[in-house]
Amino acid sequence: MPRLICTCIIFSYFFLIILHAVNIPRGDDLYCLLLFTQSFRDAKSWTQCFQLLFEQWVEHRIIYSRLTALASYWLHGTLNFKTIMIIGNASLLGITFLIYRLLQRIGLSISYLLPVVLTLFSPVMYEGNLWAGAATVYMPVCFTGMLSIYLLTVPSRIAFVSAVFAAILATYSFGNGMFTFLAGCAVLLYLKKTLTACLWMLVGLAAALIYFGGFKTHSATSAFDWAVHFRYPAYIFYNFSAFVGGIFNYYENVNGPVALQNTPAILCGVAISVFIAWSLFKIATTRSHDERGMFAVKATWIGFVIFIGITSVVIAYSRTSAPQMTVVSSRYKIYSMTAFLLVYLWCLISFKKQRTIGIIFATTSAILLVFNYFVYYEKFVNYKSHSLAGLFNYTNRGQWIIYNGSYFEGASKLICDSIRNNPKPVFHFQPVFHELSREALSKAPALLDVRVIENKHSSNRFISSISVGTNAFPTTPNMSQGVYLVMYNEEDIVLFAANPLKNGRFNMLRQRNYFKPGFYLEEDIHRAMRKGKVYKLAVFCPTEKEKLRLINHQITGI
Repeated sequence: MPRLICTCIIFSYFFLIILHAVNIPRGDDLYCLLLFTQSFRDAKSWTQCFQLLFEQWVEHRIIYSRLTALASYWLHGTLNFKTIMIIGNASLLGITFLIYRLLQRIGLSISYLLPVVLTLFSPVMYEGNLWAGAATVYMPVCFTGMLSIYLLTVPSRIAFVSAVFAAILATYSFGNGMFTFLAGCAVLLYLKKTLTACLWMLVGLAAALIYFGGFKTHSATSAFDWAVHFRYPAYIFYNFSAFVGGIFNYYENVNGPVALQNTPAILCGVAISVFIAWSLFKIATTRSHDERGMFAVKATWIGFVIFIGITSVVIAYSRTSAPQMTVVSSRYKIYSMTAFLLVYLWCLISFKKQRTIGIIFATTSAILLVFNYFVYYEKFVNYKSHSLAGLFNYTNRGQWIIYNGSYFEGASKLICDSIRNNPKPVFHFQPVFHELSREALSKAPALLDVRVIENKHSSNRFISSISVGTNAFPTTPNMSQGVYLVMYNEEDIVLFAANPLKNGRFNMLRQRNYFKPGFYLEEDIHRAMRKGKVYKLAVFCPTEKEKLRLINHQITGI
């Protein structure tokens, strides 16, 4: 039964990702995956290919991410971002397997894997799940680092060599991967393998020297400006605690000041950190009489803790350059998940009432999983609709407007145009929503009960915006394709992703519908309008029988 439950949770998780993933580049994907693959394809020599693979990106080398891009290209004959996302998310299977192996060493059944699966295969990392570049960085480096540490506790030369390769891959997959060598050294010293530890650190030193060869210390987060990070010591603490306790954070005030809503994550981060520190103190001050298997389990646990701990400290420190919460993005939460599971593992190692511990953590994780689906499912839907709207606008009118900032729009368009104009492009931007045409708009019925407000001096993040909302249309299904505001005239059609209205908790259970009828949108649509042109409005929902409804309102571009 536990095996079946774990399998169902994992399959549901990947179904959620496949359902909402869109084969489209976002953000850093344009540079790190799309432009890289095109440059790799057009390279004139293997030397140039090698340089592209190891090329620095901000503070990092991202070999794993780039290899997944090449794998998808060789598999499909074109770059496929959905495949890249799935490969990145598959790292969670690897982490699950490593913890399962530790549970076996402790002598526990697969039932004790339930809290692990309930915690890891949760929608809290929606950004890391549906953004190809993030999916192939944060989870894979966590997995490869933990894999290397685990292999060091296996008494085999093959295992040691494999651990070296895994540590090198982690190092060159993201900056914090190099902390694997520090954690591995602690593991080997704990196992009293001093000579092996020296050899291990020599390999690590060589990997680090090569990593920083020709390294440029530029960073959007002032990561290499040592003095700036100590100006706000309280925010180093806030960011560290919220990073460690991130799975309990439900308020994404990224780059904003600390808020009351961050308190649960900060308090849980402090509690997890104190518990782990106390556990390490017990190990350091207590003479061990463990059997060989349990001794190896403790060594592995120590390595995991050091790897996750150093990563947490460095990320909190390097991202704090102002009084801002900079580490509350969903893509970072793999480290918080792992920290939570390390507490679970230590409880199983140290306390005799393992069944009670398993029940407590399984119940807590199950409650969190259900609550996370309630909170985050709309994030998956909105992420998909924003991607589809961006793809429609680019293929339909050559403008890339996923982002709010003009820099990202211009840079995105520049790269995408270069790919489209390449005689042998590695990616094709496929048109979407063929049913959205001027003919369909001319035949659409009117939507009567709708509120439209033009905010000329909005206090919102938009300089000027338009608010549109209704409770009458559409009826959004659970498996939604999104709701969109259409802005159109005889020459132009532009799409903006709107927010379907979420049902209340009681109505969700009673009606079995996540969404209720209607939508809401506040958006700076003027940035997409041509100056002096008059635009009409409509609502588009691909899953409705009548997909289009007209709004009796016109706007003139300024």
